[in-house]
Amino acid sequence: MKKILIVEDSALVALEISETLKNLGYNVVGEAASGLEAIEMARDLRPDLVLMDIILKGDMDGIEAADRIYSNYDIPVIYLTAHSDEATLERALKTNAFGYLIKPFNDRELYSNIEITLHKHRIMKKVDLGPKEAVDSTLNVLSDPVVAVDESGIITRINPAAENFTGQTKWEAVGSDFFRIFSLDREKVQPAMDSLKNDVFEKRTLLSWVDGLSLVTKKGETKQVSMNIGYVRAGRQNNAEYFFVLIPDEGPATKTADDTANHYRIILDAVENPIFMVDGNIRIILFNRAFQETCGKAGISLSGVEDEPAYTILPHSVFGDEYDFRDAFEAGTSYIRERLWKTDGEVSTYRIETIPIFENDRPIYAAIIMSDISEVVEFEERNGKLSVSLRAYTRNVEEIGDLCAGLKEPLNNIRKHAAKVSPPFESMQIGAALAELSELIYSIDMKWLEYEKVKKMVESAGGFDLVPAVKSIAEEGEGGGEGAH
Repeated sequence: MKKILIVEDSALVALEISETLKNLGYNVVGEAASGLEAIEMARDLRPDLVLMDIILKGDMDGIEAADRIYSNYDIPVIYLTAHSDEATLERALKTNAFGYLIKPFNDRELYSNIEITLHKHRIMKKVDLGPKEAVDSTLNVLSDPVVAVDESGIITRINPAAENFTGQTKWEAVGSDFFRIFSLDREKVQPAMDSLKNDVFEKRTLLSWVDGLSLVTKKGETKQVSMNIGYVRAGRQNNAEYFFVLIPDEGPATKTADDTANHYRIILDAVENPIFMVDGNIRIILFNRAFQETCGKAGISLSGVEDEPAYTILPHSVFGDEYDFRDAFEAGTSYIRERLWKTDGEVSTYRIETIPIFENDRPIYAAIIMSDISEVVEFEERNGKLSVSLRAYTRNVEEIGDLCAGLKEPLNNIRKHAAKVSPPFESMQIGAALAELSELIYSIDMKWLEYEKVKKMVESAGGFDLVPAVKSIAEEGEGGGEGAH
């Protein structure tokens, strides 16, 4: 019998839904009245599905609660709400909702939505959904304790090694505040988190080291630890996350190159962008699935890639030759290039960042992060053509205006002299024609004034040349979702 959690702040409505669900053959495991209570009950009761009212008492509404429940516990959510306005629906659909029922609903609607959702969720769990599963599989095999948190410090993942080290199980830890549950001093860690989140291109580090920390286990034991911290920005398929690698302070450091590589692997697997790392010999030591897929589309095999320098495997037209790779190590500075790469018969434009990674003040690795900017480039080209067309249109309209202005004086002269030289009847006909022409010129003048208003509005918004504005927007978009930091 499938377990269902009801989240509804009206006790009467909750009771009615509960009775309906029981009659349909479901097991109602609990009723929550607030978003926070819903998260806690979802964590403790592990229902198969949550029916979530959007408008709830307290600071957290149903949309936020549903997003946390699905992200943290992989429990599908169906929204129940009396609100059907577009803004509410749009916001709800941006989360991982599986259904949306408008109150009042009938038993058949409720039953069909629940069954479809449960079936869809079963199917999704059987297939590889992308970066989230890749990250989890990496974390599960690491011997280092790793805890991931969202930007507010709420735990989103914890691997088996961290469960053993801290005594906290996955079900207890996920959804809890990282600093509170382990009694960690956030003030010591926050500067490193802020630095990773806000770093600029020239000073990117990918990982930050913090030592001298005390962690309290579930049994109350205090352990001295250091932490390697990585930050992954939000993307199309993932929310922003920090990854904390917990390293026990047990005498002299024994960190090996493999340890360092494993810590970076966590970050690479969490990044949606294609990304790989090379060592001082320009051999590829790490790459993520997105890079492997991109290479596959281009017919490039990464089998045995660690035995050959990257510049003998990857196309020079995209990544450069040996000297381009070595420049990151010798100059010790980051650089950006834009390159075309043909994959699957299609030509894509990539923004390629090469970032040296330092240890003991010398570069030991270089990370290469790829961002597909094809849509941005196409947008710029299209708007460049549009700008040219708009400027030509503007010139034509202004020339018409000049011609119309030039008609006024000759028409006035004709009106002045026509009455003197024409018989009365012909003079009336000429007068009528002149009046008609005057009306047309007046209408053109009015249209001209409207055009001038539109022109001023366009100029105040950046002018008819849209490319600089588009480029600025595109650069902001790339900076906000480019992947690893």
